[in-house]
This record gives sequence, C-alpha cells and structure tokens, in this order.
Amino acid sequence: MGAFVLGVEPSMAFSDNPAAPKQQERDKETGQLVWIVRALDANEDAARFGAEFKVKVTADHQPVPPEKANGFPFAAVEFEGLTVTPYANAKGRIAHSFRATGMRAPTTGRKPAGEQKTAA
Repeated sequence: MGAFVLGVEPSMAFSDNPAAPKQQERDKETGQLVWIVRALDANEDAARFGAEFKVKVTADHQPVPPEKANGFPFAAVEFEGLTVTPYANAKGRIAHSFRATGMRAPTTGRKPAGEQKTAA
C-alpha cells in the first residue's frame, strides 16, 4: 500500500494563555521546528478508521513533498525515521502518534545491484 501527502503546515506550540502569541513548536531534544504532514493512507481497510493521519516531522525548514506522479492528484510519500507511539486518549480509546525525521519519494522494493544477496 502506501501513503500520499495532502499538505504540510507548522505545528503550533500549546499555551495555557489564549492571549499569548502563537509560536511554532520546537522539538524538545533537537530544538528543530516541528511540522505536521497531513497524509492519506492508501490502504482501503484504513478508511473505516479514517484514512487521513498526521505525522510530525522535525526539520529546520518546511519539508517539501515529493513530486506528484503524472495525472495523480497527490504525491506518494515514504517517511524516514518513522516512529509510532501508542497512547490512550481522553476517552480511553487507543490512539497513535506518528513522528518522523523526514520524507521522500517512495523507493521500489528492490535493493541496488551491489546489495543483492547471493546464494552460498
């Protein structure tokens, strides 16, 4: 299956003070800016749970989605350094948080010629 990029936007930092100026969230470990990549799960079975999901990506500059394939409305994407963290939300339902270090155009399932395993 796969995923498609719907858009990229800044992740805004949470503040208890509604009068406080809005600031973009920064990663606590790296200090890099945090961006939200809205994506669409291409798996048909995912639609019953909601096919759209968000991945937080840390980067100094706004990540640029891969190029769209000819005639296709969305760009296919592969997330680099993807981690999935399960948690229970406020209603007690299990949910997941997705984080990544980057995104790129998907690679094919084949290894480069130099990395092919040979039979011993």
